[in-house]
Amino acid sequence: MPKGNLTAIIRENKYFCFGRRQLAKSKKFKYVSYILRFAVAGAALYWAFHKVDLREVSEKLFTLNVWVVLLALGAWLASQFIFVSRWLLLLRVQSIKISYWAAFRLHFLGIFYNNCLPSAVGGDFVRAGYATAHTDKKVEAVLSVFVDRFVGITSMILMAAACYWLIPVEGQRLTVSGQNGGEPSLVGKISGYWWIFAIIAGVILFVFLCFLVNPKTRALLGKGFAFVLQSGAAILKKSHKAMIIYWNHKMAFILAYFLSFLCQGVLIAGMLLIGKNLGIECPAKYYFVFFPVAWMIGAVPVSVGGLGIWENVLIGFFVAVGTQEDIAGRASALALFHRALWLFGSLPGVVIHLAGAHLPKDFSIDDNSTFR
Repeated sequence: MPKGNLTAIIRENKYFCFGRRQLAKSKKFKYVSYILRFAVAGAALYWAFHKVDLREVSEKLFTLNVWVVLLALGAWLASQFIFVSRWLLLLRVQSIKISYWAAFRLHFLGIFYNNCLPSAVGGDFVRAGYATAHTDKKVEAVLSVFVDRFVGITSMILMAAACYWLIPVEGQRLTVSGQNGGEPSLVGKISGYWWIFAIIAGVILFVFLCFLVNPKTRALLGKGFAFVLQSGAAILKKSHKAMIIYWNHKMAFILAYFLSFLCQGVLIAGMLLIGKNLGIECPAKYYFVFFPVAWMIGAVPVSVGGLGIWENVLIGFFVAVGTQEDIAGRASALALFHRALWLFGSLPGVVIHLAGAHLPKDFSIDDNSTFR
């Protein structure tokens, strides 16, 4: 065998073995991250429910009025239709023509990934990736998903702040400053959960430091910068043009925020019906504060779909403002119904994923150009 051919084979085998080692390490890190996220979810669930009698909580859930439950389910489904309409509006601004039902399927696929899978690839990334299969405007389609997320997050912040500070509650038990007859402030109550935020910040910092310390991941970061230098200019140029288009369609943005408030408001109104049916004595305005805050905190990817995080935040908030002795049990029942609602709503995403209904009919998984 010629020496040159032998050298080429050795080099090829060397790179192949290196690639296999890298893949094995990547899978190992992925599995460790899964275990950590499930561990956080388990610990958070234990902390949320260890002081309540789960049998009594389940009894409270089974006493819910059937019509109230159906109304809450209808409110949740209506909110998802509005959510898809908001994203479709942002796509239309970029002249991206995706059918409503295609966008609806991608949305439910994202819900499935967000709430049921421990994958590091969140529902927004899945939605963005598959949206590119439906259009030639790849960058604009991806950007629309993250603009949609920005509108959603900022509208949650605005809703929580406006409802708390602008809607008065006669005889409310908690105030912002804590100067209402010596009662503790709601902000003070929230600050009692500082350790949750500290753990989240610590986990994010730890992962970031591990990424920097490992020479392999540093090399990966270098490749990422190289890609940005090669292709980033074109992507940034397209992104800049797309943002200018959004800026020139301010009425579309106003309508997007209106749809966002409507989407969140309808869903929270459904939760309000459940809370009232459970007998939670709490001013209605707090529902429009607590749920957006819980959603934002639960979006931090330290658990699986915010499992345990949502529940801790919601139960803690309602206990802080409730006046009943068994408020913890009632709030736990509400938190469990809220979780069950999202898990139930994730089921269509499973069907869509298995059936491949999130892809256009002419799409091929072998066509790499689809994601370019």
